[in-house]
Amino acid sequence: MQIPEELTYYLKLGDAVAIVDENRLIIDVNTKYEEITGSKRESLIGLYAEYLNSNVVPINRNRSLSNGEPWSGIIPNLYKSTERKYYSVTITPIKINEEVYYIVVMRSEEQPALDQDNLKELYKVIALSSEIRDRGIAEHLKEVQSLTERFLLVLKEEKKYNLSVGYISKIIDCSILHDIGKSGIPESILYKPGPLTFYERKIMEMHPLIGVDVLLDISNGMNIRLVDDLDIASNIIKFHHEKWDGTGYPLGLKGAQIPLEARVIAIVDVYDALTSKRPYKEAWPQEKATAYLKSQKGIQFDPYLIDIFIDKVVKINQ
Repeated sequence: MQIPEELTYYLKLGDAVAIVDENRLIIDVNTKYEEITGSKRESLIGLYAEYLNSNVVPINRNRSLSNGEPWSGIIPNLYKSTERKYYSVTITPIKINEEVYYIVVMRSEEQPALDQDNLKELYKVIALSSEIRDRGIAEHLKEVQSLTERFLLVLKEEKKYNLSVGYISKIIDCSILHDIGKSGIPESILYKPGPLTFYERKIMEMHPLIGVDVLLDISNGMNIRLVDDLDIASNIIKFHHEKWDGTGYPLGLKGAQIPLEARVIAIVDVYDALTSKRPYKEAWPQEKATAYLKSQKGIQFDPYLIDIFIDKVVKINQ
């Protein structure tokens, strides 16, 4: 089939390119596309482009394409193979003489070799993107990690818990991810200057569950093990708003049912939030913040952890 001349220029790109017609049939490909798929041009032309109707990509993809908008994402196993492969794909609809064509550009995605430093930067990017309008969020995340490190090192010295260096390191690294679920909360609720209504509060309380979904989606979509221990990261994200007396959310866990890492982050997160200036509040003095923590001993927070934090972390900080 003769394709419009305007489309032939896309075939000269360095990436793998396929031209698909409105019936979703491949009408031409370039050499790189042959190389990346392991199939010859002659055998590809006329095939149905299954990835345009795949259930492994976001459900709004076809809606975006039908509106004339491009779509980008990760598609596994573009062609049936015993080898597990992933492809980064961009699909752009182009209308020429009332006919719609799809320009498919793709690259093979190998499993990224990320060292610990790169992973930490990735955590930071993910965390910052969750509350991008909050100008103080970067400093908050940095302070949460710093306080978490000091808190856990003190707990290790206390020897009540048998805390390994590896376990401590994982909690410190993952602490920055605690609120990534806020990326799924409407900005009208997330940044509302006044108190939330009952229903707005219920929506806000969904963010720990959303956060776990975000963590898993990113890990699966990038074809990497995003964190060394998904259980620790998930516990921090999901349970850092649980309360010692069982009145927290999302599951209403009580006492030692709440994982230790979540109990630690709960204290650190609240303390730094209280003592930090944010767009919607002034910073509390340390004395006032400490008094609040004490008032919540055995209610919101683990009594033992609160005593250690106030006596041996806050005082050192002062």
